[in-house]
Amino acid sequence: MLRTIGSKHTDERYARLEETLLRKINQTGIGPAGYGGKTTALGVQIETHPTHIAGMPVAVSICCHVARHKEADL
Repeated sequence: MLRTIGSKHTDERYARLEETLLRKINQTGIGPAGYGGKTTALGVQIETHPTHIAGMPVAVSICCHVARHKEADL
């Protein structure tokens, strides 16, 4: 959401953490919208900025709720 997919953090510590998290997330087998598959996340981006502990924001971008439901007529 803040950087181009595939870009790395300028701090090598965070760049390694981004790569590790992305690999581990995709190893879960959850897949897009929880349907299973090899790719659960396209990217992990860590951004840092000094702040008070009470103001530490976290953002997770997921697909729309409607994409997690399916129906079948037999």
